Amino acid sequence: MEKYSIEIAKKSDDTDLREVLRRTQMKGDISLSFETNPSFFKSISILGEKQTVLSIRELKKNQIIGFLIRSTKNVFINGKIQKVGYLSSIRLLEEHRGGRLLIQGNKELKKLLEKSKEEINFTTIIEDNIYARKVIAKSRAGLPNYMPIGINRTFAIKPIKKSRHQSSKNINIQKGIDGFSIMEIVKFINYHGSKKNFFPVCSKKLFQENILEDFYAKDLYIAYKNKKILGVIGTWDQTKFKQTIVKELSIKYKVLRIINNYILTHIINTPIISNVNEKINALYLNFIAIKNNDTNIFSSLIDNISIQNAEKSYNYLLIGIDKNDPLCKSMSKFRSFTYNAIIYIVDYSNINIKSNQLNYLEVSRL
Repeated sequence: MEKYSIEIAKKSDDTDLREVLRRTQMKGDISLSFETNPSFFKSISILGEKQTVLSIRELKKNQIIGFLIRSTKNVFINGKIQKVGYLSSIRLLEEHRGGRLLIQGNKELKKLLEKSKEEINFTTIIEDNIYARKVIAKSRAGLPNYMPIGINRTFAIKPIKKSRHQSSKNINIQKGIDGFSIMEIVKFINYHGSKKNFFPVCSKKLFQENILEDFYAKDLYIAYKNKKILGVIGTWDQTKFKQTIVKELSIKYKVLRIINNYILTHIINTPIISNVNEKINALYLNFIAIKNNDTNIFSSLIDNISIQNAEKSYNYLLIGIDKNDPLCKSMSKFRSFTYNAIIYIVDYSNINIKSNQLNYLEVSRL
């Protein structure tokens, strides 16, 4: 008799899906849960134009015990707009891991990919997630293949009142788009974003119709000189529909937290380490488009965003950059915690992605 069924989740499964998120953790020195209250489906609507949730149900208890999400979104690949699939939030309750369930789930995933029109599907796995990396490393007939194509580095920095960067140029920075048209901003973001693979396509509609929950044109920071745009960065507070909660701290980090929070953060501005059961309030930096990848422009924007948000309740500013992107050099000015995510192409076959182009993953939509 079958113990599990694999099916497309429905809106009525919202509570079960949120419970799976609550009970699963990203293990590490700081173990985290990523939750989506008050609504799972509303929260994942930001991932792309369309979301499909493949759920695993334990038949005896009639309860969802795992799932994954596949989203479709328009991004730039080799400088051109292309619709791709993105696999995210692969979750399975710990007591159900092992055996043939993962194999069965991966086979259903392969069927889903084979039915889709998108030629490129990709996913990311945190470098420290050894369990997930072991699962995809096991080559079995009939299962999807995973090919690593790069590393995305996320920086968590503490917003502070003090400036940490002295600009070498006369750059003006403002929050909001006063003095610029929406289309002027959109064209700038898309032109410079198109030089990086997986950069999300920006549109006028995105800002005018609240497609991205709680993200508006007023949340953009613009660097300019003589009314010419030099750089754009969006800021996005997602706390109303997504929560990150600390579940465990290793012994090393329990000790480090005391040293860091009571001494280091006040002297050298290291980010605060949250305690167990505390929520992490983060401000995501998104749609990072910088003319000529100019580190001075990028540093100036981050510094301005940091100062303007220093008195708010954010633990971190979260910034995602390709490990090989020149913009990473800017981050040396800002003490940070970092983690790497490996980017994989899933179930690939003769896909031509230029290896000499940088990648850009929108960490606010992963």
